[in-house]
Amino acid sequence: MRAVLIVNPNATSTTAAGRDLLAHALESRVHLQVLHTDHRGHASELARRAADEGAAVIVVHGGDGTVSEVVNGLLGQPGHPAPGPLPAIAVVPGGSANVFARTLGMSADPAQATNQVVDLLDEHRREQRRWRRIALGHCGERWFIFNAGMGLDGEVVAAMEAHRNKGKQVTAGRYVTRAVLSFFRAARRQPTLTVELPGHEPQPGVHFAFISNSNPWTYADERAIWTNPGTGFESGLGVFASKSMNVLAKLKCR
Repeated sequence: MRAVLIVNPNATSTTAAGRDLLAHALESRVHLQVLHTDHRGHASELARRAADEGAAVIVVHGGDGTVSEVVNGLLGQPGHPAPGPLPAIAVVPGGSANVFARTLGMSADPAQATNQVVDLLDEHRREQRRWRRIALGHCGERWFIFNAGMGLDGEVVAAMEAHRNKGKQVTAGRYVTRAVLSFFRAARRQPTLTVELPGHEPQPGVHFAFISNSNPWTYADERAIWTNPGTGFESGLGVFASKSMNVLAKLKCR
């Protein structure tokens, strides 16, 4: 079986030793090609090329952003047929939060996640397949793999991406600081969003919204933060929208 390992060497929690361990473990099970990303959007390009060249599995070692790039490279623009064959995807966490991988049941520890992926490949070789199909969402131009934030959340992510583009490390502390600043700025503004759902009256005056296909929404270290607790990868999209800036205190954590 041919597999491609796409590595983001700049992801928060990746190390050279960890990458070597992962590659060595996979090489003992599959015919492996290792590819490293070196610019924004590169993971999309590598994933599409790997699929076109016949890869059966793409293993992603990076954060949620790298996984998102791979998915978008494989599926193409929403509303259009996928541009080619679709291999299976496995994820070994390498970012800061690693929400997608952890929601799928992968360990947050890269070494343990490597063992999980190896076990899954062994089961595949014995034809005891445990591939899982999941539902995705999209925002017109791109697919999202676990949630999309509108309003406040979008502002925070945009600010963090600006930090990343300047070569600064994105940490949990920076996220919290930016979220607090954005919260107080948003609290002084009039809400501009309107939520429309099939079979319901439009809801104007929304400050922010989270659209998710899974739960939790994110992690703060080991603590899960929930916005749509009843939503799962097989249940469709869930929406959490707020007309009040006091609602953050009601987010469920555990």
